[in-house]
Amino acid sequence: MDRSPGTGKALNLNYRIETFGPESPAPARILADLHTRMLPHSPVALLGSGFMERYYYRLLPRDGLIFGAVAYVDEKPAGFIVATHDSDGFMRTSIRRHWLALSWVMATSVLLKPQRLGAVWEAWQIMCHLEAPATQQEEGELLSFGVLPEYRRPKFVRQTGVRISSDLLDAAMSQIEERGVSLVRVVIDADNREAQIFYHGLGWAMGRDSIPGWRTPSMEFLWPPDRAAGV
Repeated sequence: MDRSPGTGKALNLNYRIETFGPESPAPARILADLHTRMLPHSPVALLGSGFMERYYYRLLPRDGLIFGAVAYVDEKPAGFIVATHDSDGFMRTSIRRHWLALSWVMATSVLLKPQRLGAVWEAWQIMCHLEAPATQQEEGELLSFGVLPEYRRPKFVRQTGVRISSDLLDAAMSQIEERGVSLVRVVIDADNREAQIFYHGLGWAMGRDSIPGWRTPSMEFLWPPDRAAGV
């Protein structure tokens, strides 16, 4: 699905937001590359490009467990966002459905680079510390989100009027809302001031200031803000 929020007239940009999910195959190689470049220390990236291309960004979007969007500027990938409608259970569901494929990909990944065992352990710890939703309704999560530096600089925004971060977030939130999710969370590094300012500026409320299971100190933001007090 192609969402074209506008064209930057100052630089005559060809700009579009392209969503992916069960109806639109994910560009697995592009997503893996963007993820590695912008979030190199995340558990998913540390498991390697093979894991991302052959499992995470191929099977999970096809099953509707994750979805999102990629931004393109002059046909070059400029940013991406990945979300789920089931923060607590999307990965467990995937493992249950595709345990054989996952076992093969993980074994190959660790054999090629044994230090990836640390990333496997962190991913397991994160899953073990996930809390069940406070209500019967599923809770969504923004899993990965990034825009390349050259496309989020103030000069680029002023010259083009293009705000890729906001457009990507709108695309993901629309997909989450279509699935009837009432609460969305995002986990960020506790020292990521740029992300904190971004979510504060959009009205998101701060949730937990410490998230168990993560290797680096992390915190969360919640939407809508009026739900934060009850979580």
